[in-house]
Amino acid sequence: MKEMKKKINGFINTAMISALLLVVLGLVFLLAPDTSLDIIRWIIAIFCLVSGTYLVVSDFRRRILPFFSTSFVGVVLLVLGFLFAVRPSVMNIFPSVIGCWFIVSAIASGRFSAALRGTSSGTFAIVATILSLICGILLILNPWEGQIAMVTFAGVMMIIYGVSSLIDTIIIKHNIDEVSKSIKKAVIIKE
Repeated sequence: MKEMKKKINGFINTAMISALLLVVLGLVFLLAPDTSLDIIRWIIAIFCLVSGTYLVVSDFRRRILPFFSTSFVGVVLLVLGFLFAVRPSVMNIFPSVIGCWFIVSAIASGRFSAALRGTSSGTFAIVATILSLICGILLILNPWEGQIAMVTFAGVMMIIYGVSSLIDTIIIKHNIDEVSKSIKKAVIIKE
C-alpha cells in the first residue's frame, strides 16, 4: 500500500509541476505575445533544422526505410527551418492559412446550416458559420493582429487548463488514501 501511495504521489507531484509550468507559459503568452511568437518561431526553426538533418543523414545511412528516400522531406524541412530562422515574417503565413481554412470550412458548413434552417439547431449553425467566415476574413486581412490574438487566446487556454489541472491534482493529493485504495481494488478485480 505504501509503495502504491509513493508512486501515486510521484505522479501527482509531476502533474502539479506540469500544471504550474503550463500556467507560467500561459502567462508568458498572455503578457508578452510578441516575444512568444518569436520563441515559437525559433522552436519551429530548430525542430525543422534538426529533423531535416536527421532525415538527410538517415537516408544516406539507410537507417529509416531502406526502400524509401527521406532526403527530399529532409531538404524541405531544412529549407523551412532556415526560412523560420532567417525571416521572422514567415510567421505571417500561419494566420492567413488558418483564415483560408476558416473560410473554406464556413462555406462547406454553410450548406449544412442552410439545411438546418428552421430547426432549433439551425440558428446556432448559421451564426457559427457567419462567425467562422468573419474570423477567416479578419485573419487574412490582418495577419499580425491575428497572430497576437491566437497567441493570447492560447495563453488564456493554457492558464485555464493549468489551473484546472492543478486543482484536480490537489484534490487527488488531498484524498490520496482513497485513491490508492480504489486503484488497488481495481487491480485486484482485474486479476
